[in-house]
Amino acid sequence: MPQKGMGAIAFLMVPVLVIVGFFAFLLLLTGSGSAAAGCGTGTTTASTVDVSKVPHGPVASYNHDQLVVAANIMNAAQQLGLDARAQQLGVMTSMGESGLRPLTYGDNAVNPDGSIADSIGPFQQQSSWGRAQERLDPFTSATVFFQHLKSVANWETMDPTLAAHAVQGNADPYFYTKYWDGAGQITAALNGNITAVTVGTTSTTTPAGPSTSGCPGGPVGFPLKKPFNMSDNYGPRTSPTEGASSYHPADDLEASCGTPVQAIGPGTVTYSDRLILSIKSPDGYTVSYLHSHEGDRLVKMGDTVTTGETITLVGDESPATGCHLDLRVNVTGNTNAQVATLPADPLAPGWVDPEKFYALVGQTLCDDTCKRDYTE
Repeated sequence: MPQKGMGAIAFLMVPVLVIVGFFAFLLLLTGSGSAAAGCGTGTTTASTVDVSKVPHGPVASYNHDQLVVAANIMNAAQQLGLDARAQQLGVMTSMGESGLRPLTYGDNAVNPDGSIADSIGPFQQQSSWGRAQERLDPFTSATVFFQHLKSVANWETMDPTLAAHAVQGNADPYFYTKYWDGAGQITAALNGNITAVTVGTTSTTTPAGPSTSGCPGGPVGFPLKKPFNMSDNYGPRTSPTEGASSYHPADDLEASCGTPVQAIGPGTVTYSDRLILSIKSPDGYTVSYLHSHEGDRLVKMGDTVTTGETITLVGDESPATGCHLDLRVNVTGNTNAQVATLPADPLAPGWVDPEKFYALVGQTLCDDTCKRDYTE
């Protein structure tokens, strides 16, 4: 049974480890444009955005000009009588297609008939979708996108990435998943629900790829696609192998080697070595992911990641007793008042129980689909 841990001294010497950024998520959940409206029938009313008052940014790492494109997309949805979820879905799609930019060029992809795509604009629309000036105009191109979206059966209740795929025809139906959280933050900010947030998320999706839990979700993503099992929990234990600690400041989630691992929150990669990959949230705490092999890392020091982004693969890097993910949260440097309410651990200063971290926002890390087996 895979269990993980670092030597008691080793884990205390690790540089400030990453913790998940979810305060922005919580803020988003309070507004009409929040990702809380990102699932179900989406009855939340869409707001009209005053383009002249769009903030300079950054919001979810997007600047003023990009936010203006997002505002026009949101207004196009509102004009068509669509809701806040549709606004977020449209912004998500443009983030994936063009980075919220009216690009005058495309990726020159090959169409099924062998022709070269002449895609341009915020949604990378081809000439069959309209004249060049229409495809380049954020409001007009978004209007065309939403008109096509409305013709997709049950798009209101579909996983957002699948709804976007039904319109765009991306090679990967789950390509847009990683942009959903940032889009939630942008739509909330432009609707006036949050201010001065620089890195986005309101995770209602979990991993990129086929997802059973994209909707509903919660403000914190899950590092593995459910179901998964827990092979070791937080706290004292008998060291399972040489080099592993007898006090485990983490939860071990069982999965096959090579299983994708997703960031549970946004942030910046601040540490990556043989054993540890750490991501520091905008709120200063750090989430760390252990036991993946360095060769499987998809991000590097200094990279900015979003909730649900695949960052590495499950591994069995020593001192592991098998393939699994060791998930840990360190609150050193935390500025989030809610995270600060988590009880301090006198035996492992700075560390908090990941299960309690999830419980703080009303989520369950190891739920009814998760079996616990700490026998080895």
